[in-house]
Amino acid sequence: MNFEKEGIVSVWYSTTDYSSIPDSYFEEDEQGLDRWAKNFEITEYNPENMETNGCEQGLAPIRDIVAPCSWSYSYGEAIIKKIEKLGDKQASWLILVFDFEYRAKKTHIFEDEYVHFVGCFPYDMEAGNLE
Repeated sequence: MNFEKEGIVSVWYSTTDYSSIPDSYFEEDEQGLDRWAKNFEITEYNPENMETNGCEQGLAPIRDIVAPCSWSYSYGEAIIKKIEKLGDKQASWLILVFDFEYRAKKTHIFEDEYVHFVGCFPYDMEAGNLE
């Protein structure tokens, strides 16, 4: 499925210690897809549009992880609220894919063993950071 959509960022978060996730989760196969993408039935995405941020060990307040991300002023508060609604006040790391609208209602996949899908949010390249 192709989920490309300009002006939208799709977000996943984890509460699993980054250091305890096997390297194989991030290794690409012949098609250039890693296990994360396959788990969510993502058949293609532009790796240049992907951003990750988090802490090496343990958990941090979601705001601390979202704030340094590109253009976070335009979507950061919405992500914080949604993750808190999902029951977490802290996270270990985030995956953001810009110009991408992942549709979990189509794939019926909302999480794998390491990350939970947060949602899709409009973003603005004119926006600064949340910090």
